[in-house]
Amino acid sequence: MNQTTLQFIENKNYKNLSLPHPVELDNLNIFIGSNGSGKSNFISCLKFLKDCLTTISDESRGVSSFEDAVSKIGAERILDNSVDSPAVINFSYCFSAIEQNHELKDKNIKLEFNIYVNRKQHILILEREILSDSSGFYFYVFDVNNRNISISDQEGQNHVIEFDSNSNYNRIFKNVSVLGLDVLPLFLESSKLRPYYTPAYKIRRHLIDFISKWQFYNANNMDLNQIRTSEPKIGGRDIYLSASGDNLPLVLDNLIQENIDFEDSINQAMKSILPKTRRLRPIRSGRLSLTVEWYFEDSKEPFYLSEMSDGTVRMLCWATILYSPVLPSLLVIDEPELGLHVSWMPILAEWIKQAARKTQIIITTHSPDLLDHFTDCLENVYCFYSENQTHFSIKRLNQEMLNDKLEEGWELGDLYRVGDPTVGGWPW
Repeated sequence: MNQTTLQFIENKNYKNLSLPHPVELDNLNIFIGSNGSGKSNFISCLKFLKDCLTTISDESRGVSSFEDAVSKIGAERILDNSVDSPAVINFSYCFSAIEQNHELKDKNIKLEFNIYVNRKQHILILEREILSDSSGFYFYVFDVNNRNISISDQEGQNHVIEFDSNSNYNRIFKNVSVLGLDVLPLFLESSKLRPYYTPAYKIRRHLIDFISKWQFYNANNMDLNQIRTSEPKIGGRDIYLSASGDNLPLVLDNLIQENIDFEDSINQAMKSILPKTRRLRPIRSGRLSLTVEWYFEDSKEPFYLSEMSDGTVRMLCWATILYSPVLPSLLVIDEPELGLHVSWMPILAEWIKQAARKTQIIITTHSPDLLDHFTDCLENVYCFYSENQTHFSIKRLNQEMLNDKLEEGWELGDLYRVGDPTVGGWPW
């Protein structure tokens, strides 16, 4: 299991998702709920943070990575429609201890920020950002309104760096909104504080490395035509499947080079869905490209992905992701059951559970057939439900909620099929 994990998320005034209390996450997290109940909005909170810290700012347009990330999730429309504008949206993310040998190893790290939104004037700016630990110690407070950042050193002393129209720090802003975690090194390079003497700098480096490895997949965005026909160039360093899946042969080839056991693992995984599979492997196509050959028993000639069914290609993609020897630090998959035969659901569920023993996973699903195979881990299932037909919240299932039904022989998917109010899943 990765040492650092995302512990919880909370927000206020964000779209239709009402999370006044922290939503605590585990290694394995299964999200269920009707369409429009906030599952995608929850995932957008995660993508937003990654985009803030990994998108390259477009200086030619004067657009920061923070502004670009906000535009991707809806710009000023991220404000809850029932809240009068202007208003402030709050996002909070809590992470487990940063380093095993760090003096803060037993404390969680919390990153929170407020965004001021004015719909009428199309204004959306970062107002305040805080990085702190679970004891309430502030590593830094980035206060845009007061135009300063307060950074704590190793001894706990606060150092306030102010910026005004005549200061060197003003070049960081230039009338755009930025995330303090993103630009912290620019403040430190002109201050008396040395980075290695500043705990926030060490935490920043670790958090950005951790968050940059988050990977998001949506079965609806998998482009089966591209996967079947793509022949990526040899030499690319891809170890994660792209959102469309078009780099599949290259990822398979690189992971086989990365770990000698991966090829056996992927072949065993494919045998579990197609027992006559003998061997699957990426091979050179021409001089500079890669493709995938699939050999079956009683057949001397290989098959290619263009000859395989949609469901088979999808399962190969999920196996490549879930059996990878270099799993993402957080793996999010929307509706992995799409296009798959019901007989493969227990296999897919087992792949997900195995991967969750090594990293943190979030799965969203509408499939009762897949849910049946998570009855043994109810505490990992989160139900998105309506509070007032316009706002949605999240409850975590547990044995006590469903014990009577489970003793009668119901599976989790059965309860979802019939719209049991405890489990939800129905829009009425």
